[in-house]
Amino acid sequence: MARMERSTVVGVFEHRNDAERAIDELHRAGFTDQQIGFIMRDGGEQVTHDVGTTGGSAAGEGAVGGMLAGAGIGGLIAAAASLLVPGFGPVLAGGILATTLGGAAIGAAAGGILGSLVGMGVPEEEARYYETEFQSGRMLVTVHAEGRFDEARDILYRCGAYDVDRRTGTAGVGGGRQHDDWTTYSPRYRRSWTTHYGNGGGTWEDFEPGYRYGHDMAFDPRYENREWSEVEPDLQRNYRPWAERTGYQAHDDDWNRYRDHVRDAWDEHRRESRAA
Repeated sequence: MARMERSTVVGVFEHRNDAERAIDELHRAGFTDQQIGFIMRDGGEQVTHDVGTTGGSAAGEGAVGGMLAGAGIGGLIAAAASLLVPGFGPVLAGGILATTLGGAAIGAAAGGILGSLVGMGVPEEEARYYETEFQSGRMLVTVHAEGRFDEARDILYRCGAYDVDRRTGTAGVGGGRQHDDWTTYSPRYRRSWTTHYGNGGGTWEDFEPGYRYGHDMAFDPRYENREWSEVEPDLQRNYRPWAERTGYQAHDDDWNRYRDHVRDAWDEHRRESRAA
């Protein structure tokens, strides 16, 4: 397959800890800092900026280095930089992505993240997908893995990444059911809610976020073939970031309110999977 002949692997991560673990695993497998890159949005709390004509500064790089050193990313901090990327604003980047984005930050016409990925050999349609994921708040890790494409991609997968082939909301590569649009499934969940909870007060719209979250997470490859008891702590912790990304209002008591509905959607998916 043509994709296997490519040299650049891209992984999308929702959680920085997973991305850090992936970078550590890549190092252990023999990939160097010059082959690995990462980019994440700068929350503005731990980095000092001087984003003039160069797009970064020694102060910014030092602050980034201090933050990432504590995170265990290792030697890659030597290439970390605080950059002003056209269309995204301040970001943190390291390794090969810091190099390519450094040029983009100086010349806005270079195309920012999209142009950098295309320049690394990622087809433009796929690069647009990764650009959208990054814009939605995810972290990207890239690997220049000429001759070791499958190995690098498998490492990223094991650490929780997804990509254009294994998008979040699929049952995985090489088969499985595609995650259909939410509008396809929501009427079924609405009927279930009406039957079991409709007389308890509130409206379907009040509880829809719980069902949608359970549905999305049941299709997430990170949780494939895992039991509810295993994943519940992660789902509880990750609900608020998911709600904010998806456009729902988030409150401190959301998990207590939605837990049973999340579980209903999760179990519905499991029943379908066993029947398939």
